[in-house]
Amino acid sequence: MKTNPVRRISTARTVTPGRRGVVTVEFAVVAPLIFLLFLGGLELTSLNFVRQTAGNASYEAARKAIIPGGTVAQAQTEAMRLMNALGIGTGVTVSVTQTPDRVTVTIAVPAQNHSWGLVRFCGGLTLRQTCVLTRE
Repeated sequence: MKTNPVRRISTARTVTPGRRGVVTVEFAVVAPLIFLLFLGGLELTSLNFVRQTAGNASYEAARKAIIPGGTVAQAQTEAMRLMNALGIGTGVTVSVTQTPDRVTVTIAVPAQNHSWGLVRFCGGLTLRQTCVLTRE
């Protein structure tokens, strides 16, 4: 009766001379770039959220002002209510301009108040959203 010899599988890696630590060095070079891109994407997503919220708040504030009897104070209150509801009310300025046929609401939000750190390199960046609606 013939028996099969047991094969040993070597789990030890052979290291080419002069190549030790290459993976560590490559990771040290590439990791900061990967983290920068990832965190930059999160930062831009956060700022886009703030911009979209400001746009929606300006629209809703303009709707409050265009109805008969709507006032500037009501429009400003509605805009700030919506911005504060999502925690974005810090440093927000709301300006409402009324003419006999139109209402313009502009909301300005300083980006540095809603940054996780990367936008601090863009000092003075202000996100502005404007909505113009025709009176009823």
